[in-house]
Amino acid sequence: MKIKKIHIDFRGRLLLLTTFFLIGLFSGVTFFAVDIFRARVIYIDKANQLLEAKKQKENNSFGVTKVSFSQGFSDKGIDFRCLSWSSKFLYSGWSDDPKDHDFFIDHYVPAGKQAIICTTPALSAALAIHPRKKFLYEVSKIDLDDGLYVRVVVGLSEAREPCKLLTGSVDCVNSILARQAVVKYEQ
Repeated sequence: MKIKKIHIDFRGRLLLLTTFFLIGLFSGVTFFAVDIFRARVIYIDKANQLLEAKKQKENNSFGVTKVSFSQGFSDKGIDFRCLSWSSKFLYSGWSDDPKDHDFFIDHYVPAGKQAIICTTPALSAALAIHPRKKFLYEVSKIDLDDGLYVRVVVGLSEAREPCKLLTGSVDCVNSILARQAVVKYEQ
């Protein structure tokens, strides 16, 4: 049996290589940077009730009151509100806890708005692989403002050391990690 060789000229190879590169680039960007999966619905009324009860219990008339929600990854699925709703990013970074330096992302939700937490396919896949892993977020309120501050704890403390070894800084993947979970609110 004779095998026929297919000859591809330079332009054909360049076009083929460019196509594969663009498909890989698009897949990578989608996987790590596009927040299209709903991870959690934030029940604003429930959060406000819990914050008020905690404030009364602690007799905290001024200052910050915070409640934490640690649940499984149950409200998941593609949600087009993740593409159309607004978000207000405040800050991201590593926690100061010496036992477990978790990465966190802070967002602001204006008063009276519904909110959801949207994740990238990368974080959704990581949470789906470990079904017992809890999805942690904290909601806080400052009395001077009617809006809520939502902190999503992504975790990934194991990313700090390789970053430090490779670049000398623990912050080398912060821009990628900050896109993994985004708090979106209705417009």
